Amino acid sequence: MKITKTLTSVFTITLLLSLLIFTADQPSASACTIFLGRKIKFDMELSPKVPLFHPNKDGYFYPGSPKITKNLAVCNVGNIPFKTCRIYVTFYQDKQLAEGLQTEIYELAVLPKLMKPHLLYAGPLSNLSKGVDVDGKILALPRTSITLQISVWMPKTAGNKYQGLRMTADIAITVRLPPTCDRGHE
Repeated sequence: MKITKTLTSVFTITLLLSLLIFTADQPSASACTIFLGRKIKFDMELSPKVPLFHPNKDGYFYPGSPKITKNLAVCNVGNIPFKTCRIYVTFYQDKQLAEGLQTEIYELAVLPKLMKPHLLYAGPLSNLSKGVDVDGKILALPRTSITLQISVWMPKTAGNKYQGLRMTADIAITVRLPPTCDRGHE
């Protein structure tokens, strides 16, 4: 009886230690991490993690203002390649300002001489609030990134109805496995 209790105690302690070691060895999950199996991690980050467009640095948009262009890196921090498939923007404060602003979003190639910039979206910034499906051409391999070039401007025809408005926006990028990795399933 004493041997049975001792073996049960040793087994229980060993099991608990094994579970602790197993869970401590797992990578932490972020909001955009998807685990597709024991060691397959589908994860991305955006960089820089500071506002891209800021009136103190870039000035204000006004009818006929020059185009302001910034780059945003979509970094593959997982171990599965992906492509960009959707862009969604959430607006805060004076949301109607997004109707007066125009935007273009391009994917830039790592080696520009091999591939021209690929247009993902062109049109009113406000349309991105519904989310726009895009056809990303560049494959982000593990530990590489895709550079998105984002340009914003206000055309001369915008008029004065946007004067004095302020707005902030959060951009969300959705990525997908290429068909070679997901066997045709998204």
